[in-house]
Amino acid sequence: MASTVVANSSESPHIFYGWWMVLVTAIALTAGPILGASTFGIFVKPLAETFGWSRSAISLGFSIVASFASFAAPVVGLLADRFGPRKVILCAALLFGSGFLSFVSLSASIWHFYGLSLFTALGGIGLTTIPYATAISRWFVRQRGLALGFMGVGVFVGGMYAPPLVTYVIIHWGWRWAYVTLGLLVWSTILPVVGLFLVESPHQLGLQPDGNTEDAKSPVTSVPHDTYSRDSTFAEARRTLPFWLMAVSFSLLSATVHGCLTHLAPMLTDQGLSAQQAAAALMLFSAMGAVGRVTTGYLLDRLPPRLVATSYFLAVVLGLFAALGSSDERLALVFAAMLGIGFGAESDLMPYLTARYFGLKSFGEIYGWIFGAFAFGAVLGPFLMGWVFDTTGSYQIALLILIPATALGAGLMLPLGERRPAVAVP
Repeated sequence: MASTVVANSSESPHIFYGWWMVLVTAIALTAGPILGASTFGIFVKPLAETFGWSRSAISLGFSIVASFASFAAPVVGLLADRFGPRKVILCAALLFGSGFLSFVSLSASIWHFYGLSLFTALGGIGLTTIPYATAISRWFVRQRGLALGFMGVGVFVGGMYAPPLVTYVIIHWGWRWAYVTLGLLVWSTILPVVGLFLVESPHQLGLQPDGNTEDAKSPVTSVPHDTYSRDSTFAEARRTLPFWLMAVSFSLLSATVHGCLTHLAPMLTDQGLSAQQAAAALMLFSAMGAVGRVTTGYLLDRLPPRLVATSYFLAVVLGLFAALGSSDERLALVFAAMLGIGFGAESDLMPYLTARYFGLKSFGEIYGWIFGAFAFGAVLGPFLMGWVFDTTGSYQIALLILIPATALGAGLMLPLGERRPAVAVP
């Protein structure tokens, strides 16, 4: 089939094969780490009721996972560059599914909970967007933003169906069976889809990025006359201002999004909303995340990325103000919607800006480090929310801290210059 595809849409009605790879990666991402992130808050109360753990103690489990991710993400990127995204994804899926299944044996020791969380994270970090974006960035240049946006829709599809599914299973069969359900979802989705259909590079099928018709046997490593398009190594990237602006900005927004996401369900139920209403808010978060993903990708291909980033980050600030009055169901939904839009935008901006500023030769490694900064923010946010609640009995002070932090992250996007994307295919 691949050999018959004509990539140039202006000369053939056939769809460029890279869009099929976008579909493959989007389907796989529906069963990725979003399963854990979007449902973590749903498990907080059942675990606390079963074992008597505090919310900050349970939230520390998420922070441990995020800490591991912040250190392991660069390694995942390096492995994706060296061995290919497909091998990384398949190995990670086996571990990630096993991790969820292992929670069936969870005992009353909080350290057992932390250990199982860390084991699950060992697989989960390999199923983040790092290996998937490495593959998709090889397939696209001119429409890279849109392609990455559609790829990331899968993350939020997973976030839409997982919360109500987990809530239903917990209500009818208990939280242990909910973990089993998540593990089986990982195996039954990722292993066959990626194992059978993922092609890592257009050159494996004799094609060019974007469906260009130039000789596919002559890989292009840079755009002529573009002094900004040279591929960078990580050593070179880390000495640039854009690298650090992105790392700090994404870390701040990550702290906000993950802090609020992991505590969204208990935050809303504490305010008087039902468990079903909280699950609906989580579904809205994911739905708006998908909207944020696609619209961000579309705008990134057409407008200055720094302005796109700043606008979406400020939407999260608006959501945080709405969260201060989340006892009103309408404001709670505004909060979830704006949080989702910002998360969707951030997930698209990271790989897009990495490829735009530093090229593709060391894309996985550089993106891995930026993702590591993103994961570090996910360490701080959930623990801050849990600690503030245990100390004050409310999340209000934590929200007041996150508002200026998120605004600062938005401002750090503004100094980014305008650089054209590189073309580099391994």
